[in-house]
Amino acid sequence: MADIPHEASATVPPAELEEMELYHAHSWWTKYVFSQDAKVIAVQYAVTALVIGFVALVLSWLIRLQLGFPGLVEFIDADRYYQIITMHGMIMVVYLLTALFLGGFGNYLIPLMVGARDMVFPYANMLSFWLYFVAVMLLVISFFVPGGPTGAGWTLYPP
Repeated sequence: MADIPHEASATVPPAELEEMELYHAHSWWTKYVFSQDAKVIAVQYAVTALVIGFVALVLSWLIRLQLGFPGLVEFIDADRYYQIITMHGMIMVVYLLTALFLGGFGNYLIPLMVGARDMVFPYANMLSFWLYFVAVMLLVISFFVPGGPTGAGWTLYPP
């Protein structure tokens, strides 16, 4: 086997690259609003999920209030009751549990478990949070439009 000259082996790049400042925050706006850091995005997911989860908690109180004392609260008629059940189920399954476990815990723990500095596609990660946030805002706005939110039942097919 031929010996490799010392000059040729010096051109091989190192296996580990230095930390690069490609997408890390440079101002408050880029650090907390449009952050591409997985841990900051994880906190954003968790806080948003817990806030919308509190809305689902209030909706569950309304459901139990109507079941325990029918007719006590005048604004809960049959249509409004279906809307409350639908929104409670959707928020709990899609907007709280999925976002909290996949977005919150996933973004925080997966880089730590695999030994990476960050997630693979930080811009797509940031964009996924903002699409989730817009979906949460549309859900909340649906409570204030004429007719209210959908009332299809929590499985989203007509009862």
